[in-house]
Amino acid sequence: MKVLVINQCSHNKGDRALLYFVLRELDRNNIKDITVSASHPADWRKYPDFPEGVNPEIIPYGWNVARSTTPGFFEKAITRIKRDCHRKLFFPLMREAFLKGVKPWYVDFLCNRSFVRALKNADLVLSTGGHHVTTMFAKDGHSPQMFDMAASLVYGKPLILWSQTIGTFEFSEQRSKEMIRKILRDVQQLIVRDKNSLQELKDMDVSREHVYETSESVFGLCDLVSKRIAPSEREKIMGLSVYTANKGGDYIDYAKCLSKLVNHAINSGYRIKIFPMQLDGADMGCIQAIVNMASNKDKCEVMGFPPISEHLDIISRCRLFVGHKTHSIVFSLTVGTPLIAIAYHKKTSDFMEQFGIGEYALPDEYLTSDKLKELFSKIEQNLDEISHKQQIGFQIGEQARQDFAAMIERFKKSR
Repeated sequence: MKVLVINQCSHNKGDRALLYFVLRELDRNNIKDITVSASHPADWRKYPDFPEGVNPEIIPYGWNVARSTTPGFFEKAITRIKRDCHRKLFFPLMREAFLKGVKPWYVDFLCNRSFVRALKNADLVLSTGGHHVTTMFAKDGHSPQMFDMAASLVYGKPLILWSQTIGTFEFSEQRSKEMIRKILRDVQQLIVRDKNSLQELKDMDVSREHVYETSESVFGLCDLVSKRIAPSEREKIMGLSVYTANKGGDYIDYAKCLSKLVNHAINSGYRIKIFPMQLDGADMGCIQAIVNMASNKDKCEVMGFPPISEHLDIISRCRLFVGHKTHSIVFSLTVGTPLIAIAYHKKTSDFMEQFGIGEYALPDEYLTSDKLKELFSKIEQNLDEISHKQQIGFQIGEQARQDFAAMIERFKKSR
């Protein structure tokens, strides 16, 4: 059985953890022939991080808009031209072929060659999980992820969307709305990871017939941390992650807000470990601004890009964590480190509520330094109680593994 895993964002630490789970569970379910379609395969050559004994082939996205590995003017110009061509020509052509239910002769030329070969050979196409089916990150859903899902269905391949957050949606193009609705209807299985997604599917008029529920799959990596101690017995270390995708280049006020909490923690005897979640450096400007505003820079350490197991272990030794990027929050929940979760989407609050600690989720529209300090103090007074609630993660993680196995079994029975 040959599986093509699509939608993997290679420079995002959370997406890499999702892939780690998927690869490990495919292997556990005796599926060994695996190809992964990633946004930038060079990242995997530079930072390989796979489960022991699993060595998939890494190929580009079908809609291959990977950034150039050389920073020259002409290379950048060519990359921009390719992106515009894909967005303005290739995406609409694939969308129309998909909506009409045909596979015209030119479809092979819309996709990366390696992707086409892997797609034609695949018995199953599996999306890694995450937050791909939305218009939040690309207007009208004009994203490589949606393009590759549509391509998989145009080629007549069974497509499963594993552990997804669906929505939110806002459309200016009716055809794009029809495309996303048809993808959600035509996939063989659609497994969602949060309650809000069920309402989004209802609003998109998608039947529940092929929809299943699971949890965030990274919770299934809880067994990677073998030794845990009570947070009150740990060193006074505060972990921190940032999220700047919705800030554009205007993150200074945001950095000032977080720096006030950092200084409050330093004055309370803490050291700060800041975890970049983007290998492409997208969040480093904000991180450096926070460090520059620290009352004692020597108390701040910017972490590199350790493997997933090591990353989880480091967070498991923090006394508390402040996360904004979704999977930094998931990592903290997984290893039992008490946290403030800054929520840019309802999915974050849903995850926190699963663990019975929704009171420590702070929607980012209400983000202030005073509110952060208030939650920081409240967590300090309830460290071990919060961590004890997070032990439900072992059960959630085991259920995610069972749900994955059930998904594979349903597929095998359908063949």
